Amino acid sequence: MWSMRVSQRLLLPTLLVLAGCSGDPSSGPVPLPGPSLSIEVPAGTWYPGDVTTLRAIVRDASGVEIPGAPITWTVSHASRAEVAADGVTTFLSPGDVIVSARSGTLAAQRTLRIAVLSVTSVSVLPGELQLRKGDAVVFGVRVQGEGGRDVLGRPVTLATDNPAIAVVDASGRIHAVSPGVTFVRATSEGVTGSARVVVSDTPATHELVRVGTNHLPYLVSADTVTWDGVREYHEVLLEGGTFELSGGQSPTYALDIRYAEYRVTGPVGHRTYVFLMSTHERDFGTVQRDARGDLVLTSSYVYPLQHTATPASDGMRVRYRLPGDDTFLDLLYRRE
Repeated sequence: MWSMRVSQRLLLPTLLVLAGCSGDPSSGPVPLPGPSLSIEVPAGTWYPGDVTTLRAIVRDASGVEIPGAPITWTVSHASRAEVAADGVTTFLSPGDVIVSARSGTLAAQRTLRIAVLSVTSVSVLPGELQLRKGDAVVFGVRVQGEGGRDVLGRPVTLATDNPAIAVVDASGRIHAVSPGVTFVRATSEGVTGSARVVVSDTPATHELVRVGTNHLPYLVSADTVTWDGVREYHEVLLEGGTFELSGGQSPTYALDIRYAEYRVTGPVGHRTYVFLMSTHERDFGTVQRDARGDLVLTSSYVYPLQHTATPASDGMRVRYRLPGDDTFLDLLYRRE
């Protein structure tokens, strides 16, 4: 009896051990961890135009980071984001984009959302425009969204409070009509910004600074001439001029181009110029605006000669038709 009880006591633990080992045969051994790749994204909300740096982290089987591991980046929508080789990411347009990183056989993905910018402020630049009667100038409008980010491509409506003082043309340039004070307003998605416009009674006068891409003085002609029986080398230079605009209900212009003729002696690089005479080419007439807001200048001096003028950020560009032929001078005038 005693020996049987001992045998039973010895046998029970053995059965318990065997019972503990007789689980689901499909479970198998727990796999050891292997190398891994993850993408680290800085916290924040992303909008078009934002730039951030993504970081791909490669770790070995022990969880230790492997520095300098080669990484290849790709995106699911190239129109929404661009990722450089160093992980610098530029967000381009709203929507979800999947950013993928690969290093050898390891791969990781992150889905990033690019939010839509809403218009929070509109500014007219500069904040005050000091114009002269007849001026036609370019001004700026800045549309901003969350965090002061610039919002591009949104429709903007432009208008002035008093068109009798100043108007805005179809190309977004302001024309000074008559003396007074008004406001120009820019509106986008219900948000409006404004700038004060002060128009003086003085006509707008511009100085000639360039002919085409050439700065003044500009060589118009050069030839050998006979002067008092002596053959001499002469040059004619375009040296300056003015362009004046007046406003009102019937705007006008007056244009002046100043030439000078010189007697030239000596070799190239060591020439001596002796002034001989100056001449002026003058024209004046009426001003009208076409559908874009460019100026059509109709001569009252040599009728029906016409020129055109385009307001630009660097001044007033005048395409001047020379009287008597079909050639043109492209002249750039700047405000005094």
